[in-house]
Amino acid sequence: MSTFRLRRSASAVLLCALGASVFTAIPASAADDGVVAQGDDWSVTTSPGGYLVTYDLDEPLPMVDDAPTIIVDGVPLGLATESSDGLSLTLTTNDPRVTSARDVETGWSSGADVQDLEGSADDADSAPDTRTLLRQLAPLTAPAAAAADPADTGEYAVTEAEYDFGDRAVALAAIGDIRGEMTGKLYLTSASGERPTIVLLHGRHTSCSGSGSNPLRWPCGPTQMNIRSYLGYEGTARALASHGFNVVSIAANSINSNDNQLALDRGAQARGQLILDTLSWLKNANAGKPVAFDDIAWPVGDAEPVTVTRTLDEALTLATTRTDQPAAPSGVTAASLKGRFDLTNIGIMGHSRGGEGVVSAATLNQGLAKPFGIVSVLPLAPVDFGRMTLPDVPTAVFLPYCDGDVSNQQGQHMIDDSRHAFGDDVLRSAVWVMGADHNFFNTVWTPGLYPAATSDDWRDSNGLPTPSTCHTSSPTRLTAAQQYQVGVSYMTAFFRLTVGGETEFQPLFDGSIKPSTSSTEYADVRIMASQPTSATSLVTSFEQNSSLIRTSGDASAKICTNMNGRTVAQSLPYCTETKGSSQVPHWTPATLATNVPEYPVTRLLWTSAVPTNVSTGQLLIGVPSTMRDVSGRSQLTLKTAPDESVTAGTDFTIEVVDGHNHTFSVAASEINPLAVNRMPGGDSRLDKIVLQQLTIPTADMTGIDLTDVREIRIKAAIGADGTGNGGVYLSDLAFDTPSLGTAVVQTRTTVNVAPTILEEGNAPGTGQVAVYLNRADSKPITGYVSVLGSTSGSVGVAMQPVTFAPGEVCKAVDVPTQGNSTTSTAASSVYTVSVTNTSNAVMGAGAFANLTIREDDGVTGGATALPEVGVQGDPCEEALGKDKKLTASTSKPKRGDTVTVTGSGFRAGESVSLEMHSEPVALGSVVSTDGTVSFTVTIPADAEFGSHTFVATGYGSGTVGTTAFAVVDPSAPTGGGSGSGSGGSGSGSGGGTAAPAGDGSLAGTGVNAGQVIGWVAFSVMLLAGGGLLLVLRGMRRRVDADQ
Repeated sequence: MSTFRLRRSASAVLLCALGASVFTAIPASAADDGVVAQGDDWSVTTSPGGYLVTYDLDEPLPMVDDAPTIIVDGVPLGLATESSDGLSLTLTTNDPRVTSARDVETGWSSGADVQDLEGSADDADSAPDTRTLLRQLAPLTAPAAAAADPADTGEYAVTEAEYDFGDRAVALAAIGDIRGEMTGKLYLTSASGERPTIVLLHGRHTSCSGSGSNPLRWPCGPTQMNIRSYLGYEGTARALASHGFNVVSIAANSINSNDNQLALDRGAQARGQLILDTLSWLKNANAGKPVAFDDIAWPVGDAEPVTVTRTLDEALTLATTRTDQPAAPSGVTAASLKGRFDLTNIGIMGHSRGGEGVVSAATLNQGLAKPFGIVSVLPLAPVDFGRMTLPDVPTAVFLPYCDGDVSNQQGQHMIDDSRHAFGDDVLRSAVWVMGADHNFFNTVWTPGLYPAATSDDWRDSNGLPTPSTCHTSSPTRLTAAQQYQVGVSYMTAFFRLTVGGETEFQPLFDGSIKPSTSSTEYADVRIMASQPTSATSLVTSFEQNSSLIRTSGDASAKICTNMNGRTVAQSLPYCTETKGSSQVPHWTPATLATNVPEYPVTRLLWTSAVPTNVSTGQLLIGVPSTMRDVSGRSQLTLKTAPDESVTAGTDFTIEVVDGHNHTFSVAASEINPLAVNRMPGGDSRLDKIVLQQLTIPTADMTGIDLTDVREIRIKAAIGADGTGNGGVYLSDLAFDTPSLGTAVVQTRTTVNVAPTILEEGNAPGTGQVAVYLNRADSKPITGYVSVLGSTSGSVGVAMQPVTFAPGEVCKAVDVPTQGNSTTSTAASSVYTVSVTNTSNAVMGAGAFANLTIREDDGVTGGATALPEVGVQGDPCEEALGKDKKLTASTSKPKRGDTVTVTGSGFRAGESVSLEMHSEPVALGSVVSTDGTVSFTVTIPADAEFGSHTFVATGYGSGTVGTTAFAVVDPSAPTGGGSGSGSGGSGSGSGGGTAAPAGDGSLAGTGVNAGQVIGWVAFSVMLLAGGGLLLVLRGMRRRVDADQ
């Protein structure tokens, strides 16, 4: 299999300012200290090409799943980065209005803090409570016959055992070289043999509770308790184990403590990799192989960090002997786990940020040459910051209507984005749980069930006499016990269906009936399902105009996408102009892909000259000739919701026409009135627009020829509003048959974006970033590239679709930059580039990267300027190109000899460093004037005899040049010897076409764990000053699907 190597110009950026951008000119009047505006708890200072906004907090923000923003004079400017101590937020912007800022405050990306007040009395009155609506809902008040509850205790006994390899036992992925815990709980079935495996992952919640400071954030301080969120899903775990599954619930508090500060993707990849690391050790345990992890403590002072290597047996023991919440002894041993886990049949559940984590785990898994058998994914109340698409795996996204944390239910994107992206053959379901909040699915987060850090995340705060439908006093709100049971019953059912093959639970998720179980008959659960491709005849997705779709009478229809307020011009009109972000889950902007198109639908509106009369408007949809025989399909389905202009409810008739012009018709309100009436309201975050499912069994379509269906008509009617004016949003009209489909475990191509570093420049200009595949693919692959940052200015909000033709592996994407000739107090500005919402390929481990702009006009205030990065060349060549060949004046120097090393292929104007390997010994650096370099260096007097390599690295391009040589021993008869260089004294100077840029002194060799901690601490100090620390520059990382 062909693979491609990625050369990273800044492959180990320890910290970055998320959400920064490239900027406009800075006023010359800025103070010497860079402060241009300030208040009691905030300041605005100069930064390369723009401004750094800092907001001081009285105490750290609550640890929730939403992402913080900074709002200046009422205008949200974008995502903010939390400081290492959690007491400040920073954001870099090019918006000149911040220089005259009067008020700075914080908010949340979902808009929850901007729109968290209760709606007006009129809003409360707009809830669907009219007599018409009540009459329509009457047939649905009694749910369909409840199935036996899937969470009823099964036939097998359950053994429970916690394990604890230590708080810093595993290196976390994509989160600043932080180490985290490998801790969790096993729920083992007594069923014999290798059993299906379920992994449960909690979300972002308080990690540590108690008095005392904890400047390192993780592990918890000596006076704090570890909030063990992984213990909150015991009902689901025990139910599954009693039915023959082995379950492991894993801890992720180290990620919670560091993701907002250190992870470009807010921790999704770290969580996903933690699941894969867990599966890796389970694989070894299942095979009877040794399992051990190195728990490496933070160093104290200059001392070397203490490392404790724990075996699995020792981890099982530590969990029972630790001082903080020890577990009960279980008798489980490493040997007893041999032959217990079927890792070809795996289901994974993640709650809140863990929900995006399980999607990341699945896509990371699909980038492996030998993926694990993940065949089921269940995101529970998830975030979807990164717009990841997921192929080949049955997926059920659980969405609580009264979620006060992820109040925009952004996880709906996971279904919307994936359903047509791959042409795969699996069931996808959005499972809306009415009356449920975010926290009560986890007992550790629920008041009264755990001693610390619990809450009801939904809060009514306006004091109106009529509470919202989500208020705890509302009869539509579930109690904590009721909600937990819904979670247990439906999560257990989904895994018994998708992993266990128990098809009797399929109707709970396929949308064919209104679901219920014997233990949850009180619950209002609504399913919107996309059936497998092989079971679907998709008449139209309503995403594109078609000659087969036309209006008639007083009707208009337009394709729309997104909510209003996007900061990049959209090719389609907005679907909503009046709703807030929390009210439009389909179109709420993704945190890390703000302007990427979301869920295109058709917006059908109709009018009536006489408001009390039925409109003549209708939409006519021709059935393609290849789909006219629908006799093999069991139902007609359509996703719909009332238009934002509808006050309480509307209605329409679906009419099916055959080749003899015979018709069958039925009112939408007779099928599912929930799809044509407003959702519950009373709060500015409620009264949501969610397209719900209309399902008409084909067996009910009497009087027409199902082998020759020609047209489907959507005809205006009068609904709860009592008016002939109305409208609906339409999506996915299909004849289909409910089916689970077939999960496929296979390796997929991945899409990534390369880190890039550019000079600021003195005027507006253009840079490029490389977007690449890890291998060539036979199918066209698409994705959307976003440049994130301020909501104003072209750079901070750039977005561009990218398509790879079969065989293509790299595309260069233009990025406009805003240069100036003004100094600043920061050495660089950094903002995030992402490639998201992919089709025919999955997002890779490099789907998020930094675009760094170097301050090239001078740095003030004590900051240190970065080395020159030069004029950018071909970004694809810089990212994926092969190593260059250096030339040395001699290949067999002696100690103390002077050697001239030359090379070419670097950026003009970039700083190029030279090192002697194997253990790196710095020999100096030069600035290339024309892409060529020449070094004159002295071989260290204590260099080891034998083979070595000169390695030259471009600071901006990441281009690497190498040449091998051997230090000879003149006293040895054969001149032989081998070994690796390590330290010594030496010198280096520039020559030829390069300008000297270093003192020639040698750096220390190697990096121990203590030095890594020092780098992290130093980078934290630089970030606080607006700077950027780049280390290990020029190191390449192989992107290989076979690794």
